[in-house]
Amino acid sequence: MPQRTVVINADLGPLRSGISAFSIEDGVFTAVVDQAQAAELTHAGATIIDAERRTVLPGIDDSHLHGYEYGRSLTACDLRGVKTPDELNARLLTAGPEANGWVRGIGWDDTTLKGTGPNGYPCAADLDAAFADIPVIIGDATGHQALCNSAALRAAGVTVSTPDPSGGVFVRHTDGSPTGLLYEAAVGVINDAIPPLSITEQKQAILTAQQEMLRQGVTAFTDPGLGPGARTLMDGTGDLGAVEAYRQLEAAGDLIVRVNVMLLYGGLGGTTAAAVADGLDAWGAPMRGGAFSHLDIAQVKVFADGIPRSRTAWVTEPYDDGCCGHLQVAGNTDEERVAELLAIVNAAVSRGWQVGAHSIGDRTITSFLDAIDESGTYETLRHYVIHGDLISHPDLVRMASMQMALNTNPSIRWMVGRSVSPILGDARNLSKQPLRTAIDTGVRLCTSSDAPVAPPDWRTIIAAAITRSLKAEPDYTDAQRITPLEAIRSMTSNAAWQSHADTWRGSIGTGMAADFIVLDTAVDWKDPWSLASSEVASTYVDGNCVYDPSR
Repeated sequence: MPQRTVVINADLGPLRSGISAFSIEDGVFTAVVDQAQAAELTHAGATIIDAERRTVLPGIDDSHLHGYEYGRSLTACDLRGVKTPDELNARLLTAGPEANGWVRGIGWDDTTLKGTGPNGYPCAADLDAAFADIPVIIGDATGHQALCNSAALRAAGVTVSTPDPSGGVFVRHTDGSPTGLLYEAAVGVINDAIPPLSITEQKQAILTAQQEMLRQGVTAFTDPGLGPGARTLMDGTGDLGAVEAYRQLEAAGDLIVRVNVMLLYGGLGGTTAAAVADGLDAWGAPMRGGAFSHLDIAQVKVFADGIPRSRTAWVTEPYDDGCCGHLQVAGNTDEERVAELLAIVNAAVSRGWQVGAHSIGDRTITSFLDAIDESGTYETLRHYVIHGDLISHPDLVRMASMQMALNTNPSIRWMVGRSVSPILGDARNLSKQPLRTAIDTGVRLCTSSDAPVAPPDWRTIIAAAITRSLKAEPDYTDAQRITPLEAIRSMTSNAAWQSHADTWRGSIGTGMAADFIVLDTAVDWKDPWSLASSEVASTYVDGNCVYDPSR
């Protein structure tokens, strides 16, 4: 007789009324019943877990979480909240250089940190005061900007005559010399000068992230962007070696979480169809792990545009400075870039790859949907829009007809609040991420953290989606609120659908993978922020307890 585990007195919240019990055999849920029928599930030798009427949910699937880079961020100098160059340097001096001789930090915010560069932005000189000869590169909170010092500029050979890379900008002084502030693909030029990591170091970054994910109750995530294009992304080390690190961990049985890797070619800016085609041909066919697997490599990430903060998302209504941004793929005109995006999508889908495109501006989203529509592959490959902050209602209707998902980030909207209103205008800024409209038009909604841009805290994501409040304005709300049930599904069953895994994970039901979490309390769903104050008491993957601090 198979070993059976029975969980009793489980409050499944909005997913199932009343108190429930469920059974597990060989890592799979075998039955879910009302607590009154719990005795029917047990037999001699069964292991009983009493949830004590606390909230139990399916394992959380953070469907857009830079897992590898999140692990790397946990060993970088934390620069969140710094406001002055003196405070910035004090933290960096405490951290000191890494074994490769570089100082690395993450998390500063250009709306908070003021420096001596043009328009009050920080610049290399602000770092040079403390680090004259040691190279420093620090990524911002968005992952789309970085700041480096003069030693880093020298190490990368960047001078007044160095041209901006396609899809990137070296912010410059009036004499043309680089200030050290880097946008989009320009980050990759500096990252290229940093000594590469060993695969042992890359595996350690993944394991560091995994430990934190399990503590948070995250049992699955999509790592959006590993490969040659990752040289422009965050610390630049998420190359194909990081993909191999995932594969080695999975082969050794050390990958406990379920991971969907998105391959990235071209990076934050300047992507070409040729780079995508050549890269995928060198890689080979998509690797679908199949039911109950822990690693799947079948998606391609495309950075179609940038972010409003840098005015690099392509929009119809101009920004505060009168510009509208543009697509961040290769090309010198809007027409050339639209054509290149179409070719990039075709290069991926013709080889059988699912495509997720970072698309924030409304014009970007329209262009991406045009490319997907022309490809004729949306019914089988489940392509999706990533972020989609400024999506229009007509494009939501199109996405519903093409069976596409919208993957967006309520906790980032909650954190940012009105800080980008001077750039976008208040009404447009507050209307970002139309969750209610997306669901009502039939779009599959997935929500995610985008960690390390935001913490991988699914509780805050769900509470922010239900309330539509802002961190600085807890009483703010609007008509784009969604229900607790919809919010939970956006991080469980819908996220599994995005990854072609909805037939075997993402819910507590017969035949599904026994991935679930037990909270330390029964959540009052009428007060969504009570969820954010709860803690994960235990996390289970394949029916095995993989996190429980009480044990």
